[in-house]
Amino acid sequence: MTKIGSLYEDTAPDAPATTPLTGAQEADFVVIGAGYTGLAAAIHAAKRNVRTIVLEADEIGHGGSGRNHGHCVPVFGFINPEKAVEKLGTERGNRFTHILADSGDRVFSLIREYDIDCEAAPTGALQLAHSPQAMPKMERQHAFYERLGTKPALLDRDQAIALTGSECFYGGWMHSGGGHLNPLAYVRGLARAAMTEGAEVHTSSPVVSLERKNGGWLVTCPQGTVHAKRVGIATNAYTDKLLPPLGKSFFIMSSYAIASEPLDPVLRETILPQNHNFGDTRPDVRYVRFDKQNRLIMGGLVEPIIGTNFEKTTAFIAKRVREMFPRIGKIDWRWHWSGQIAINMDRAPHLYNPAEGLFALMGYSGRGVPTATALGEVLGEAGCGMPANELPMEISELKSLAAAPILSIMVPRLRGPFNRLRARLE
Repeated sequence: MTKIGSLYEDTAPDAPATTPLTGAQEADFVVIGAGYTGLAAAIHAAKRNVRTIVLEADEIGHGGSGRNHGHCVPVFGFINPEKAVEKLGTERGNRFTHILADSGDRVFSLIREYDIDCEAAPTGALQLAHSPQAMPKMERQHAFYERLGTKPALLDRDQAIALTGSECFYGGWMHSGGGHLNPLAYVRGLARAAMTEGAEVHTSSPVVSLERKNGGWLVTCPQGTVHAKRVGIATNAYTDKLLPPLGKSFFIMSSYAIASEPLDPVLRETILPQNHNFGDTRPDVRYVRFDKQNRLIMGGLVEPIIGTNFEKTTAFIAKRVREMFPRIGKIDWRWHWSGQIAINMDRAPHLYNPAEGLFALMGYSGRGVPTATALGEVLGEAGCGMPANELPMEISELKSLAAAPILSIMVPRLRGPFNRLRARLE
């Protein structure tokens, strides 16, 4: 039976018990948003005895943190060590570079430290060449991450076939720090970890106003307030009208995922036999992974029909599966869900400090699991009182993206068809 809903809602352990914020509270640090960024920041601050309160408008992981594909792929086109050193200085620049390069390891380290039950598979993330012509790009990426010390593995065609069970790939490389997980289970585990460290987490507590008062910030929710020394905003694509122009500093796309009923275990042993996840070099990227019960999980970016219409979406994805793994045969798709992505024009996350004691971090552009976790700790350092000019991340100017409304409409309409045309012309 088709279920138009999230697989993760049916398989993740329950979230820790929380309540709405009530009454007048005091804190050193208020985090707005209970996703990866906000909860990683809360863990970091609470461990250092900073009184921390997390406010979430809905439920833990309601946004992209609980809705993504579950890939942990610490590969970033915007890493530029030389530029980072030029802007931040040697120590801060190198630290920023390695925070990102090692972000996958940080995800799985947190999972081990707090014993988070989230189907964690730190097996390494495969980056695969869909054609012989794509291999030079793979070799350059491999060499870059090798210089960063992440111990990537370069793959030839035979190795790619052996690791995937598909003859569609011509080699590639593996980031040893990557892998995959149940994202909703992970974010719920982060919330439990933050509470274990002493942070308070309040759900159903949307922030309705944020104002400077008595040398700090007064954060108001429908049933209560918090007066805090510092505030960290971690609402990403779900920022809406909080702190204009923050919610208009990026444009929005949506990502969809579909999941099947479990595949036959014998067949599953021949497809991604070592439980890797992968993305490839096609202009319209194919992302593939399995969960612990051998359910196939795939998806992409939402278009006017693909990603919204269940029948057409599953037919589209099934065709892709047949191209890669023809022996799978008919697939019984059951789940279909989506979530929003905040995309900055440079495809890099931005840290803002628009007023004293007020910080915001967002714009992960589809690399949220490792990036938001690792950089959330930068937000946590700000919450501990580290001056902005000492943080290992550049402070960006907060301003509206004038083209955001039109980009949010037109890019989803054009991107997929254009990339599929590019793929056919290659």
